[in-house]
Amino acid sequence: MVTSIPYKQIEAIPGWFRRMDMELFRLLLDATEEHLCGGDLAELGAYLGKSAALMGCSLQPGETFTVIDLFSAEATTDDNQSENEEQYAELSKEAFEGYYRTVHDELPVVLRAPSEEIVQHAAHGTHRFVHIDASHLYEHVVADIAAARTLLKPGGVVVFDDYRAPHTPGVASAVWRATTEDLRPFAVTMNKMYATFDDTQPWLDVLSDWIDERGFWRREIQHVAGQPLLRVLRPAPKPKSGANQPQSQGRSRWWRRG
Repeated sequence: MVTSIPYKQIEAIPGWFRRMDMELFRLLLDATEEHLCGGDLAELGAYLGKSAALMGCSLQPGETFTVIDLFSAEATTDDNQSENEEQYAELSKEAFEGYYRTVHDELPVVLRAPSEEIVQHAAHGTHRFVHIDASHLYEHVVADIAAARTLLKPGGVVVFDDYRAPHTPGVASAVWRATTEDLRPFAVTMNKMYATFDDTQPWLDVLSDWIDERGFWRREIQHVAGQPLLRVLRPAPKPKSGANQPQSQGRSRWWRRG
């Protein structure tokens, strides 16, 4: 179980990881440890270690945490090399390890290789939680989805970053295509999609109960291809009182953006 998260130390690591997703990671890492009787962890694409540092807080004795990234290695395609040079020029294995050690004494298994090659190093069918934030190119995301399918144990959770960002259409294309096969999303936030290759109901229940109990955020259930999908939202704004309150035939009307 994740007993505590050193949020200040994690937030000091460069990268993009919203507090909402930090909390959902913590919750699902705890839940997979409890309901799946443990299992290994994996991250495909690490940048400088912000999300890896949080995942490492959940690692239990006997479990293995594997992190794979090209870091500063040469990419296998020109498009991927161009993406790395434009967006991740400062990334290196040494930088990742240095930032990770600001939170943990011991490093995970760190691999410098294309993300889909994780299946050549990590155990198959043993992982409870896999985070994918590697190449944004369609064909690479397809390979990463296949890798997650191989790594995860029954009921395991896979999380995708940038599933809806305008600059990463390859991720959206690959992820939503996979939902017509065996990928089952159960929740989405602004930045990440949470999914499994098995029954989504246990994770829907875990998230719904937690959100309702804590009251930090609000939720709504949508249906995609006949399957329930939980959308996690910021709290609804409170109505303002005063003379500037809009009126319509003596009644207030409040418009709210989701």
